[in-house]
Amino acid sequence: MKLDVYGCNISYYTGKLEAYLRYRSIPYQSLPTVGNEKKLLAGAGVVQMPVVQIDDGRWMTDTTPMLAWLDGHYDNGKIYPADPMLRFAALLIEDYADEWLWRPAMHYRWSYRLGRVSAAEAIYTDIVEGNRAIPRWLAIRLIKARQLGGFVKSDGISRQTWAHTEQTYFTALDRLQAIFERRPYVLGATPSIADYGLMGPMLRHFSQDPVPAEIMRARAPAVFEWVARMWNTKVANAAPQFIDMADDALAALLVEACDTNLVQHKYNAQAYTAGAGRYDMRVQETDYKRIPTSRYRVWCLENLRRAWAALDVESQNALKAVLPPSAAILWQATDVAPSDYDSANDAPFNRGINVYGKGVPGIFSLLYRRNTA
Repeated sequence: MKLDVYGCNISYYTGKLEAYLRYRSIPYQSLPTVGNEKKLLAGAGVVQMPVVQIDDGRWMTDTTPMLAWLDGHYDNGKIYPADPMLRFAALLIEDYADEWLWRPAMHYRWSYRLGRVSAAEAIYTDIVEGNRAIPRWLAIRLIKARQLGGFVKSDGISRQTWAHTEQTYFTALDRLQAIFERRPYVLGATPSIADYGLMGPMLRHFSQDPVPAEIMRARAPAVFEWVARMWNTKVANAAPQFIDMADDALAALLVEACDTNLVQHKYNAQAYTAGAGRYDMRVQETDYKRIPTSRYRVWCLENLRRAWAALDVESQNALKAVLPPSAAILWQATDVAPSDYDSANDAPFNRGINVYGKGVPGIFSLLYRRNTA
């Protein structure tokens, strides 16, 4: 199997996928999204990062189902724990990394001038130069405006939420530092889907962007070490070695995931059901205003609820013993409207959708035609 990976070398989700491809030694070539929009729209339905074409001609979108599909082709080095409780915990952490840590990752990259300049230059060099007939200075200016306006200011980052957004990064570092002081990976001696989910924000954003990287090195050196270990790790022939049950360090990370990401999912699902384009939410005593409603995130919540429902009662009770009240959205009856996304269960080969409606929330760019998270 050989993959064409359309993305960017500082992209959140492209880094998540690449870490797994390196783990499996799956050959791939990196290609830019810019200049290939028509091809991506025709093949996958969206222009986002990454979009993948495999050597039989099929197209894949969304790293969560991509990794599940890829891992199903191998008998060794499975990244999904066999234990149902640990497997669910890993999926919960992956979703938290994908959908909540995205916010502080985008904030640190684009709110601070040092990060903004570095990232805009990198994006221009990697995917725009030679693929758009536009002056360098103008392209970089448009990139900065698009990202800061669309993924920061239009996603609830304000003077009122700035401190909490950064605190959620500090908390993630503290929780992971406590785990990696005990073991090399989140769930044991081998990497799991929890680790690969966390590589999205931790690799290409937090460990590489200048402002959060300095914080990581000073506050959580074991996390900094884990990032490098994940980038270098290769599958072993021995059976995966995971912990037997959730310890206090893992439980603390799960609580944080629920109190941030699951709370966001609940507000988002309610807004989607009401037909609202934006919504306000209160997370850990902080009020975020006018968050863009996401049909895709309704689907994420549906997937977590299905995974919970598939658990045996013993596993559910064991998890309930460590999860906070905010986790009740996983098992309580709801009146949430269905997302009606991937109803045929074809992911990752279904037609993709943007995380936010038609694309980047609240801003238009000459460089991009669709969301390029």
